[in-house]
Amino acid sequence: MNWDGPETRFVRLHDGRRLAYTEWGDPAGSPVVHMHGMPGSRYEHEAPPDYYRSLGVRVITPDRPGYGMSDPQRHRRLVDWPADVAELADALGIARFGVTALSGGGIYALACAALIPDRVTAVVTTGCPGPMQFPGALNNMRLMTRAGVWLAARMPWLFEAGAAVLAGVVHAHPRFFIDQAFRDKPAADLRLFSSPAVAAGAAATLREAMHRGASGYVQDIQVLALPWNISLGDIHVPVELWHGDQDNVIPVQHGYYLKSVMPGATLRICPGEAHMLLWSHLAEVMRDVTATPSPRAA
Repeated sequence: MNWDGPETRFVRLHDGRRLAYTEWGDPAGSPVVHMHGMPGSRYEHEAPPDYYRSLGVRVITPDRPGYGMSDPQRHRRLVDWPADVAELADALGIARFGVTALSGGGIYALACAALIPDRVTAVVTTGCPGPMQFPGALNNMRLMTRAGVWLAARMPWLFEAGAAVLAGVVHAHPRFFIDQAFRDKPAADLRLFSSPAVAAGAAATLREAMHRGASGYVQDIQVLALPWNISLGDIHVPVELWHGDQDNVIPVQHGYYLKSVMPGATLRICPGEAHMLLWSHLAEVMRDVTATPSPRAA
């Protein structure tokens, strides 16, 4: 599969790891760091570069450790990621930036809001999961997602073995995997993925996610499944939580739970929409994430 998106760039982190990233949009625009999904990669995008340019934003999408071209990080934890993001921003000369996130990438966006609030102006997540320990977290969740979370928390060796097989299938046949994965998706998501451009972009993103195997994905699901060790109630950065009421990957009760423990957050429920609503609300999300600077944390 050929890829004609932005070139891949790298920064060298303080511990010697390389972090790979791409940039989309206007180099002089408002900076936004995007957290890709689980699995996902630096190729994740919801529009062509010219569209981002028309919105006046500079979107920077890094591969998390173990995904794509980013070096792995042993024993990776949720609380480790904000330091990588801060180093990336330092290398690019960016003092403060907005953060967007798709799906499971949302927990990394919230970690940035909690741990580097002086760098983050605002956060907008779509389909963000809450901690898997809250009552009812797995209710109404599609079987594939529920099984992955359960295995990662209780039988990690079996989850790793299954993920290794999955990585081979995704890397060799990404479009087949997408077609199968979307067989039980709600109508709103099926309509989005009926677009050849959207489906091709998702295939490129997932194929690159498994470039080095399943290690990044395995770590992500383990991070998601276990306690996060961040204080959501102490987040003072403006946070918007967008959620489709038809989402069966991360059901809508996750949005309600996150709102309940982050009183300052804004919850936006989108009737009739499902998990991939970032595609259909991209202009609004970019407007909101770049509109309001946050106060510095006390």
